Amino acid sequence: MNHLENSKTVSKIGTADTASTGTHQQSIDTLGFSYASIDVIFEPVVAAGTNSAVAIALKLQESDTDGSFSDISGFVGGTDFTIPTPSNTSDTNVVRFDVSTRGRKRYLNVYATPNAASVIASNARLGKGEDGPNSASKKGAGAAVSG
Repeated sequence: MNHLENSKTVSKIGTADTASTGTHQQSIDTLGFSYASIDVIFEPVVAAGTNSAVAIALKLQESDTDGSFSDISGFVGGTDFTIPTPSNTSDTNVVRFDVSTRGRKRYLNVYATPNAASVIASNARLGKGEDGPNSASKKGAGAAVSG
């Protein structure tokens, strides 16, 4: 069995630039899943200033409800890890958060404020589910094709 087939995708794609004074957030309900792998994707852009990180703020948060989030220790950029510095304007910049949801609060939240205006997307893959999703909609997809 391919364990990736028994996962759920939760995505959020910005439709316009998030300003350096704005924030991209994605709330993720992890109910029924014990692991999350979350990619935060910044469009190709050279951040403001010399050798500047791609984001001013980048972190993963948690909450028992879909709101009032608290930072998760170990997942706060600039404190727990180094936020990457874009090297050129042709590569996307991806930061991945891999987190066990066991013993965590139900909701995770991606919080990203870019250093320069850019489109930000975040994609979560929830795995190790109590019940494997058996349809495209339960997998968070419009269609699911296996082979």
